Amino acid sequence: MKSEAEEKLIRNSVVCPKCGQRTSFNLIQDAIDEDGEFYRCQHCGWPFHYK
Repeated sequence: MKSEAEEKLIRNSVVCPKCGQRTSFNLIQDAIDEDGEFYRCQHCGWPFHYK
């Protein structure tokens, strides 16, 4: 069973619209804006919107 800390560290993945590679991110820690809607691709650095 997962602990509360592990539950909060859920990773999501999305295909980057620029380079086409799948990138994963943590919803809480990896946001690059205050609202937690924009993230940066791990491969090319392109910022993408995730909601």
